[in-house]
Amino acid sequence: MVKTIIWDWNGTLCDDVRLSLDAVNDMLARRGRSGITMEQYYSYMGTPISKFYEHLFDFSVEPMEGLSREFYSYYQANTHTLHLREGAEAVLKRLRDLGARQFILSSSHKDSILPLASRWGIMPYFEAVLGAEDWKVGSKAERARQFCCETGLCREETWFIGDLLHDLETALHCDASCILLSGGHQSDRELRATGCFCASVSEIPSVMGL
Repeated sequence: MVKTIIWDWNGTLCDDVRLSLDAVNDMLARRGRSGITMEQYYSYMGTPISKFYEHLFDFSVEPMEGLSREFYSYYQANTHTLHLREGAEAVLKRLRDLGARQFILSSSHKDSILPLASRWGIMPYFEAVLGAEDWKVGSKAERARQFCCETGLCREETWFIGDLLHDLETALHCDASCILLSGGHQSDRELRATGCFCASVSEIPSVMGL
């Protein structure tokens, strides 16, 4: 039985990989440096996201919090280019109609999530949006475990849906099941190796056995 779905946001519900790459390349261009390719983006990706930035910036000169704010300044200025992942609303509706509780849990600042979720009309599908309260963009695994404990979620009936290996780590941290979606911020090659891979949002219910 599936009773609780905990969705990641960036790259999972929000199709923002291209904008994220553009934001990073804008930061590099401002420093007179060449941009990176999507293949490099995937190869640098790590969790917490500071591991990604370590490949490109010197934290002793530019602290992570400042880099994060610069990234989101570009990102927020270009959110008009973003859209909900194809098939996502239909799946959200189906899961709601089946009685599942749904939440968004993200490492991103909640102020970058709420306007888009409202614009796309998907807020009614969620009981809560659990975004970060600061700009440090740290790991969310412990925050997820605390949330599951505080809300008394049954691990056998809880699924995490994300696009990063860290989403699987977060699910395992909570003894829950996990689905990792193609087309997000990590390469399909890495995701397939986990055995939790799902090619599209529309396939999620069947993966859950619904």
